[in-house]
Amino acid sequence: MHTKSRKALGLLLTVALLFTISLATQPEDFEPELADVDEDLSALSGDRVLAETTYPSLRIHPIYTGLSVATKEFQEYFQNDLVPPVVAFFQAALKVKYPIASKLSFKSSVTSMCGQSVPSELYSGVAADMAYFFSIKNLEDSSTVASSYACFLASGTYRPIVGTTWFNIALFKATTDVLLHEKNTYMLMHEFTHSLGFASSMYKYFVDDNGKRLTGHIKSATLDGATSVVLDVEPLTSKLRTFFGCSTLAGAYMENGGSSGTAGSHFERRQFVFEAMSSPLIYEQAYSQFTLALLEGSGWYTANYSMADPYWFGQGEGCSFLTGTCSASSYDEWCTGSSRGCTVTGRGGGSCSADIRSDSCRYQYPNVNYDCENPNAEKYARYPSVQSFGRYENSKCFTGTLSETSSSDSSTSFCFRYKCVGEGLSTTLRVYIGNLYYVCKYKGTLSPAGYKGHIDCPDPLTFCSTVGQSVCPRGCMGRGNCVDGTCVCNDGFTGKDCGLTEAGL
Repeated sequence: MHTKSRKALGLLLTVALLFTISLATQPEDFEPELADVDEDLSALSGDRVLAETTYPSLRIHPIYTGLSVATKEFQEYFQNDLVPPVVAFFQAALKVKYPIASKLSFKSSVTSMCGQSVPSELYSGVAADMAYFFSIKNLEDSSTVASSYACFLASGTYRPIVGTTWFNIALFKATTDVLLHEKNTYMLMHEFTHSLGFASSMYKYFVDDNGKRLTGHIKSATLDGATSVVLDVEPLTSKLRTFFGCSTLAGAYMENGGSSGTAGSHFERRQFVFEAMSSPLIYEQAYSQFTLALLEGSGWYTANYSMADPYWFGQGEGCSFLTGTCSASSYDEWCTGSSRGCTVTGRGGGSCSADIRSDSCRYQYPNVNYDCENPNAEKYARYPSVQSFGRYENSKCFTGTLSETSSSDSSTSFCFRYKCVGEGLSTTLRVYIGNLYYVCKYKGTLSPAGYKGHIDCPDPLTFCSTVGQSVCPRGCMGRGNCVDGTCVCNDGFTGKDCGLTEAGL
């Protein structure tokens, strides 16, 4: 996709809006059905050593019959470009503790699944641990772009074995733009995760190491005057305590606002602003170790954490960051006013604002027009001739007052190429402004010779160990190997994350 021309900026803006629209889980009062399937329960009998390497990868069987009424372009995009890399991701990220021993098959008495007819292959059996239905709706008056849920659970261990996602084609569009395709990828990963068990209605089915349903793991707490579900499962709780530096954290706070399809089924937004399983989706979100840890905490899977995206929002900030006031004077994650600055991820600029679920906490809300990976962002840049924009330009966001005309202009965001040099306490940061680079040795301001204004140097050690790291997005989607922070794709695949086929987009 990166070798072809980009869509017009208007399309970028149109689809950008869709990702502030709702994503949902199962319909209200829906309960999944139980089905007798051929589960391998040897892990319960002690015949198998309980180690991650002994479990097989989760096998997913997509079913596209519900897309038959969509346009050919839509169907081809889903079946060739969007679904396969997401399936590959989950098959690489999750191993299943109680796989289907032979084939996933259902009795003839089961005549419908997820509101669709049962395809013949599910009667004869497929080599899979989960069947997944896709369908579309055209809801022009709805704000929901997609909805997902588990339709059937295995009767022995309650693991989801049939799931579904429907898409509102009035809001969701197929695209050939690389950044929008990435947003679609995160959207589908988000929806898949709901069907795998990340949903308020599914927590009660979580099991322990003996395959028995967990008890006492669903708690509650008050946050900002509202009652929140707190999910206490391992390894999620331990990872959160270590990450935030809060040894008394009771567990993961779940979203306490929104409809029944939102509340309880997502991470609390004000605590997990840039996590892909908070809601609504925004640019620059990450599928972090915490989502994989929640899925592992279900008792059905073990996780490969090398597949997770890096995540820094709130790291080391302590307990008060989670439940106290979101003070910009106390925490760099929050801001005041409406100024333009850099997002916590460092990928681009944003405007200081709150969103619908952040409980009035203000942060640098990412804007695609200031995204350093967006080649069209130069149209919105103050000093575009000395900046670098594009998916493969290796630039990050820096703040400052640099200007072509005045040294007193207000601070804004810039996209500059950079290079981290040295290691440990001797780490320095080279920031490339035009054809020259300038060295940041410590946090402070730097006034480049020959330019008006200044740039703000971040602490080099912090920057280079977080936003400046070279990383492989989403673990190369299970389609390549990560070598020194760069995806080396398997034959037939390409892109920064190996998510594209060479013959595809």
